[in-house]
Amino acid sequence: MRVLNLAIRTVWKGYTTMKFRLFVLGLLLFDALMLVPAASADDVYQTYNLAWSGAYYSNSASATGQITLDLSTLPNPDSSSDSTILRDIKSLSVTVTGADFGNGTWSLTDLSDAWWSTGGLTLNMATELVGQPTTARPWGYPDGASGDFNLFFSAGTGGPVGLTNFSMQAAGGDGDAMLLTEFDPSSGSVVPEPGTLLLLGSGLAALAGMARRRMSRRA
Repeated sequence: MRVLNLAIRTVWKGYTTMKFRLFVLGLLLFDALMLVPAASADDVYQTYNLAWSGAYYSNSASATGQITLDLSTLPNPDSSSDSTILRDIKSLSVTVTGADFGNGTWSLTDLSDAWWSTGGLTLNMATELVGQPTTARPWGYPDGASGDFNLFFSAGTGGPVGLTNFSMQAAGGDGDAMLLTEFDPSSGSVVPEPGTLLLLGSGLAALAGMARRRMSRRA
């Protein structure tokens, strides 16, 4: 890429058409963006696929969903038992099926609270969380010492609520219980940090401004 830039600069003065110069500036902008470090896992929103099963509690209920978290604010590690992460959740959808009652779909607007704990260790947020080691048993084990993830949907919505670590109960706490079985990153869901997008937008705006000024001078 640096060699390409050198060649572009060498022939710059030999070509005066606006289209060519805009093409050159576009290539230089692309090169600059390639030099910007990729957004780290701590600077992105990440979407995760969620699943719960009633098999642990000997029932046929299950739930699936997706949650998008702000990894730059999510506490990791966190050893407390009831850290609220409501403000770290950017989107949420949970669907309960197969329960005796309390089936349906709920979203972030229905959520009243969410609890989180990593069991004292830093979790690798780029891979499946259930089963990762903690200071006790693997994350996801409902022993009260291996971390926690729980959702509490508002009373009156009929949504599930947290029962015990990693477990929630359908129908606002009156239905079947389900244990978390999946907390897995959704592929392709990483969102670049705003600064990278701002750099791209600024470069494009600069190119548009140069084009307008050139056209004004010709007029």
